[in-house]
Amino acid sequence: MSRHIYSTSAVTTRDGVELFLHRWQPAPDIELKARIALVHGLGEHAGRYDALAIALNAAGIELIGIDLRGHGKSSGDRAWVRVFTDYLRDTDVLLEACVATPPVGTPLFLMGHSMGGTVAALYAAERAQERKLAGLILSSAALKIGAGTPRWKAKLSRIVGTVAPRIAAFSIDPALLSRAPGVVEAYKRDPLVLHAAVPARTAAQILAGMERVAAKRGEIKLPLLVFHGSADAICDPAGSREFEANTGSTDSTLMIHEGSAHETLNDLDRERVIRELIDWTLVRADYARAHAFG
Repeated sequence: MSRHIYSTSAVTTRDGVELFLHRWQPAPDIELKARIALVHGLGEHAGRYDALAIALNAAGIELIGIDLRGHGKSSGDRAWVRVFTDYLRDTDVLLEACVATPPVGTPLFLMGHSMGGTVAALYAAERAQERKLAGLILSSAALKIGAGTPRWKAKLSRIVGTVAPRIAAFSIDPALLSRAPGVVEAYKRDPLVLHAAVPARTAAQILAGMERVAAKRGEIKLPLLVFHGSADAICDPAGSREFEANTGSTDSTLMIHEGSAHETLNDLDRERVIRELIDWTLVRADYARAHAFG
């Protein structure tokens, strides 16, 4: 017997973009304890989180994810974003769907991976007051330009993003995602993953989003879980360390997983990473439920 129920739906944004939603809910005989709203990373899609969802469902945690505009099964030019705030608007759609999903009042957490972590962190800093969130979870978030990237190159990307927005900026190297057998190969075979280069406009907007997070991270008061692989060559783990140390949260947890690559949720120690994520979420969900009317 399946221990979860998977369903999909679509919703159209105010600016005419059709966004694809994924919902993994625990089987009816499993008590629902929490709900996580997931924002995926650059070039991927929420469907890649099926294994995580199954583990969460077994623990009584529902997962609802969205394919951001230009990603997965959502409409829009591939990996193209006009302004970074458009991703916040997509996150609004995701959270609206979560809040409207019965049972209403289930403790709701916002989670973002990689670039999705930038989106989630910025949302928590700028719009958390609009939603009653029980916590913020960041997985290998893009919060700092790598030490090997010269400042002039970052500045140049902003200029190119304006004058030649469609030009290729960079590509994601699948080999850097995980050490676990099969993960990289599955990524390469996935037709919904971006296999072309990221446009300069999108690259420039991601940098702008990172700067906004750095400027406003002190506004984040939510319970916070930040985890990152120490060997991540895509998103600098130093960004997670600096972020966690400088938010306004009085309940923050930082976990640096030694040797793990970018996708800690798909790496060799994924079972431990997922277990820690589940344990953290359930404790905060219990607290949120106990203080719902306080």
